[in-house]
Amino acid sequence: MDKTHLFQSLATQDSSVLLDLLSVAYDQMDHSQRQSVFGKMTSALLPVRIDGEELLDEVEAFQRESLAGAYYAPFATNSKNWTHIPDETEEWFERLGDLLKASAQLTAQGDHPHAVACFGTLYTLIDAMEEGKDIVFGEEVGSWMIPGDQKQFVTAYMTSLAMVASPQEFTAAALPLIKRDSWQSFADQVYPSAMHAANEAQKEHLESEIERQKIRKQPKT
Repeated sequence: MDKTHLFQSLATQDSSVLLDLLSVAYDQMDHSQRQSVFGKMTSALLPVRIDGEELLDEVEAFQRESLAGAYYAPFATNSKNWTHIPDETEEWFERLGDLLKASAQLTAQGDHPHAVACFGTLYTLIDAMEEGKDIVFGEEVGSWMIPGDQKQFVTAYMTSLAMVASPQEFTAAALPLIKRDSWQSFADQVYPSAMHAANEAQKEHLESEIERQKIRKQPKT
């Protein structure tokens, strides 16, 4: 195939033909190829207004597919291939990152009930993945593979949660994330985000439970 002649022909095509061709090319690419070609463009896209009900439907569908093994692609590992990450695993983390980013956009829009529902479902799914459920396959996989700003996602979740949850509900949702953050060197700063977002009643109840359960909330000095 002659690249020069091909692109000379493409230059004369209507934009709809080119978009159809791009769509076919996208479907033929693996995850790394898509990132190489389209990654910079997608990261620069401006946020659009998101329908909360539609996003929640997408999140719940993603949860069902994940728990049903739609992204689980095991293979026989050995000393040569044990670091390989299946495309399905890469796609799962990319989709998860997109949904977390969209949930944060709901917070920015002030749609706190839908944001809380979406975040809650996604973080429950993350917990299931990290507990070893057959969701994705890889010798070393974890939440560190989620693309995007994890602190921003947590801040958005805590912000929306504080707007709609009772002190008991706020604590029940925040505590698992604070615990997980304490196991991961406090990388996501969940406790400060929760305390910054919470009202006085929510803070009091959260602090009481942290003390009762003896949960670490900051690194040892």
